[in-house]
Amino acid sequence: MEVTLGKLLSMTAAKYANKTAIIFGETRYTYAEVEERANRLANALIKMGVKKGDRCAIMFYNRAEWLEVYYGLAKAGIIAVPLNFRFTSSEMKYVLNNSKAKVLIYEESFSEIVDEIKEDTPSLLHYIGLGGKKSVIHYEECLKFSSTEKPEVDVYENDPLLIGYTSGTTGFPKGAVISHRKLMTNHLVFSKELGGINCTDKMLLIMPMFHANSTWFLQMVALTGGTSVAFPSVGFNPEKLLRVIQTEKITFTSVVPTMLTQILNLPDSIKNKYDVSSLRLLLCSSAPLMSKTKEETMKLFDGIDLYEFYGGTEGGIITLLRPQDQVRKTRSVGQVVIGQEVRLLDKSGNEVPKGEIGELYVRGICVVLEEYWENPDATREAYRGEWFTLGDMARMDEEGFIYLEDRKKDMIISGGENVYPSEVENVIVRYPKVAAVAVIGLPDEKWGERVHAVIELNPGEVAVEQEIIDFCRDQLAGYKRPKSVDFVEKLPKNATGKIVRRTIKDSILSVALH
Repeated sequence: MEVTLGKLLSMTAAKYANKTAIIFGETRYTYAEVEERANRLANALIKMGVKKGDRCAIMFYNRAEWLEVYYGLAKAGIIAVPLNFRFTSSEMKYVLNNSKAKVLIYEESFSEIVDEIKEDTPSLLHYIGLGGKKSVIHYEECLKFSSTEKPEVDVYENDPLLIGYTSGTTGFPKGAVISHRKLMTNHLVFSKELGGINCTDKMLLIMPMFHANSTWFLQMVALTGGTSVAFPSVGFNPEKLLRVIQTEKITFTSVVPTMLTQILNLPDSIKNKYDVSSLRLLLCSSAPLMSKTKEETMKLFDGIDLYEFYGGTEGGIITLLRPQDQVRKTRSVGQVVIGQEVRLLDKSGNEVPKGEIGELYVRGICVVLEEYWENPDATREAYRGEWFTLGDMARMDEEGFIYLEDRKKDMIISGGENVYPSEVENVIVRYPKVAAVAVIGLPDEKWGERVHAVIELNPGEVAVEQEIIDFCRDQLAGYKRPKSVDFVEKLPKNATGKIVRRTIKDSILSVALH
């Protein structure tokens, strides 16, 4: 049997037909309903002339329909392109044009940005809106008049399932092409490493559902017959999270450190009024947890199994720090998972000794990347033979535990979102007063890291922080904009004239420490 997402959903739906598959607010769909709605969507798109291999972009906040859309596209062999709703219109246009998406399914909240991009996205032929204006196809009407039969499309396990766009170091997102088989394998390994996710689990999806994190767990839970609960993706509310855990009796959730910090900073009177004893498993990613955060988390969620993992859209799950190692291996991202191998290499491609820093390469059954969409250069750069790299620097101790030293070189992780300095720099340097700029990440209590710009002005120019931030407002998504700005006479450069971000960051941090 071909291992495809659509076929596996049908199997789950046959076994757990009347069980709740997904919840969002008052909306609840059983597996039978998700199966039927996924079939209706697939057949509706086929009737519109959308063919196997065509791309369909999705622009939703977190909501129940994500599940049926992923499965409906999978059943029709149509490649999903989940869109980051935080993108500006120019960033959105790039992804839509690069993927040559033929269909855009979006919710009413995004009508304004959809109107902005229409003229500059010629490949888009169909706009399907959840709500929205009369000029677009209505999603529910689309489903209402479509067949409930399984679509007659031959979909194979090595066919592309989705294209996940990740930020590129040049400022242009890269589309990671991921097949059915590779993503399903990643899900099975991840579930096994976490001790098994099963039909009794209720997963709270907190991260935006265009993210690999929520995509993985949404599908993983559906494959096992569990229930997913989608959490609102705008304006994280830590007390609401505790309330949902109590009300829905959540057993499992995945967070980033900034979310835990906000929960732990709630007054004791609020933290202690909710019953969170149903939670058995808590997973954290994007940055290693601080010791104090771990201790307070395990105290608040007494008896939970706390895991931390390292991986990515392209690499799948790579390492896992298990509950028994949380205290003795602080700041580690754990050991490599089953089916994966890791090597730390120097610039010449030689393995570095234990304890020394090298670039992390991985190969194995969970590396989900097939290729970068229409970007052979990026695909070549990501591999050394059969070994794939995300560009992260790390060291390994004598027991095989991995410690990240620099995330994707100079990448900033702010509130769980990846920000590449060069992308922000390419915007700021266009401001007429700016001669040169370096963007770095500085520690931030709320966001983990904040985007900070250090600017060298043109001779005779004077500028203030706010005008730089205002200049970026319409050109960068909110999480990419600088939260603070410094002005310097000269930026440090190396012998080749390249600005040295690390020197700038070390200088600022050393001043802060003293």
